[in-house]
Amino acid sequence: MSEEKIQTFVSTEWVASILDNKNFKIIDLRLKEKYEEAHIPGSVHIDSSVFIPKNEDGFNTLPDKKVVINSLQEKGVNKENTIIFVDDVFNLNCSLATWSLHYYNFTNVKLIDGALAKWENENLPMGTNNHEIGRGDFDIDSCNEEIMITSDEILISLKVGNFTFIDNRSIYAIEMSNMGSNIPNSLKYWWMDMYEELPNYFILKSCRNIEQALISIGITKEKDIVVYCESAPQSALVYLILKEIGYSKVKLYLAGFDEWSVHCSYV
Repeated sequence: MSEEKIQTFVSTEWVASILDNKNFKIIDLRLKEKYEEAHIPGSVHIDSSVFIPKNEDGFNTLPDKKVVINSLQEKGVNKENTIIFVDDVFNLNCSLATWSLHYYNFTNVKLIDGALAKWENENLPMGTNNHEIGRGDFDIDSCNEEIMITSDEILISLKVGNFTFIDNRSIYAIEMSNMGSNIPNSLKYWWMDMYEELPNYFILKSCRNIEQALISIGITKEKDIVVYCESAPQSALVYLILKEIGYSKVKLYLAGFDEWSVHCSYV
C-alpha cells in the first residue's frame, strides 16, 4: 500500500483566500435546490450520485469512470486542478466522493473542516450567480484497488486474521442491527468521536487527540485497517481522517454493513 500521507481537510479561512484562484475548482454536492438558493461564489454543482451510485441490490458500488470523467469535464475541471468538495454539515457526501476519486488515483481533493455550516456561521461569501463554464480536460488513467475491500475478500481474511476491522457505527445503530451483530472481532470506534461540537457546527478534533484515542483501543499505524459503517459515507470520512493523521494502510468496505447483514451475517 502507498505510504503517502494525504492532506485533505482545510480551513474556511484558507478556502476564502483562494476563491479567485483558477487552480481550484469548488464543487457543491448538496441538493440542487440548496445550491441554487445560495452557494460559495464560483462553485459549481454536481449531483452526488455521480460519485456514490448504487448497484441493483441497493448497495454502494464504484462509480463509472466515464461518468465521473464526463461530469467533471462538463463543470470545467482540469487535471491540474485541486478540487474542493462542499457539503452541509459533516462532509458525508463529500467524503465518499473524495474516496471515489482516491480510488481512481486522484488525491488532489480538499474538504472544508466544519463544512458549509461553519462557512455560513462565519458570514463568509455566498451568492446565487452562475457563470459560464468551459469544458475541462480532467481524466483518469488508473485505479488504486488497495483502498477497497469486498465482502468475499473479508470472508477470506477472517480465516487469516490479517486485518483490523473498525466498526464506525454508533452503539445504538449496532444494537438495532441484527441483534447487535458486526463483522467478527471488530473494534468499535464511532465516527462522531472524531469531532468537537460547537454551537452551530462541528469541527475535527486535533490529529494528536484523535490518534491518542485510536491507539488507546488498539488502532495503531502499523496495522492493516478496514473501516465500515452501514453504507460507507461515515467510514469514508474516517478513512480520510486516518490518512490525514498518517495511517497509510486503510481499506474501505464500500458496500458496508448493509450488504454484510444480508449476505454474510451467517459468519
